[in-house]
Amino acid sequence: MSSEHAAATVPHPAQEAIRRAALLTALDVVQGGPEERFERITRIAREAFGVAGSFLNLAGDDVVVHKSQQYDRVFPDTTPLLDTFCGRTLAHDGPVVVPDARSDGRFSDLPMVTADPNVRFYAGVPLRAGLDATKVGTLCLIDPSPRTLSDDDVALLQELGLWAERELASGLDDDRVRAVLSGLQPRAVDVAGWTVGGTSIPHGTVSGDFHDWYLGAGTLDVTVADVMGKGMAAGLLAAGMRAAVIARRHEQPDAAVAALEEQVAPDLSRAEAFATLFHARVDTGSGQVAFVDAGHGLVLHLHTDGTETVLRSVDLPIGLHPVGFGRASGSLVLAPGETLLVVSDGALELWDSTLASLSRLGALYRQSPDLDTFLAGVRRRAVEHDPGDDLTVVVVTRDA
Repeated sequence: MSSEHAAATVPHPAQEAIRRAALLTALDVVQGGPEERFERITRIAREAFGVAGSFLNLAGDDVVVHKSQQYDRVFPDTTPLLDTFCGRTLAHDGPVVVPDARSDGRFSDLPMVTADPNVRFYAGVPLRAGLDATKVGTLCLIDPSPRTLSDDDVALLQELGLWAERELASGLDDDRVRAVLSGLQPRAVDVAGWTVGGTSIPHGTVSGDFHDWYLGAGTLDVTVADVMGKGMAAGLLAAGMRAAVIARRHEQPDAAVAALEEQVAPDLSRAEAFATLFHARVDTGSGQVAFVDAGHGLVLHLHTDGTETVLRSVDLPIGLHPVGFGRASGSLVLAPGETLLVVSDGALELWDSTLASLSRLGALYRQSPDLDTFLAGVRRRAVEHDPGDDLTVVVVTRDA
């Protein structure tokens, strides 16, 4: 966690509860069910640590709200605060790691330890918000088997917590505008045997969303990124990232993203921002697609048989990914008639803020006779159901 968090004074529990309530009201995240911006974090946490469950919890006066949960069975929306690891973790300033809860007097009496789901291992970090860094919840891991975490593991959990804090903080910045500058819009490309296009619908004047494509010798590079930050800074950082992508158009995706990250991560960190990014290279002859996904995870692969696949991300965003750690590369083949839909998280807000919105977007594409009709439908939906966020949708289809 940041140094200002470590230096924050600890208020009286009653005062902290009042501050928590005020901040959670301002954040406007308690109501409304799951949101993909938080689901991505808990999903990556569960997969990265290989645990039974991961949760992003928000602490009310006397209950914990499970804002995001990745577990084989669904917990109730709320749990009494004092009956949770989260409630007791809030008494600590830093990470809490419990190798075996049954032998730890701080937690051995909890109902989730003594009864179903019989938690043995727990690790959590407090989440803070506001100028006084008030603890408003936790990001945590649970497992029915005892285990430990290395120092690197704890650092990774803290980075995920920082990501969650910044997502929470974005709700407090009323002046934050997130749109794509008109000068950042890519020019149309004409690729034989392919349909490529997209749209960006700004929520404000300057934003961190950007998309781009580049036609090479038998290849098509496609990029969609979303820079999180505050106000004008997000737009400036997005412009810098786009320039870094353009400078590496002749490199393979893994090399291009590694070099881009080395260049822009320091700027993102200084601005207390980060960026999710999907960067792919399409072989326009074979349909082979090589890609790197840096915490984005908003890519839908539409198959010719009517099924679909969501390409999940297992990496952290640029600006949060640990220095020196490699990134996962992915690949797939787009058969004739298949499509990739790559979107920013604003597209999810067109419906219910979950990944189910990707399926609805895919259904809209399948029902549209051509790309222009589909994009017009997206824009119409945005007018009828304001996403309250920047919206970017990019389509790459291998014609049948």
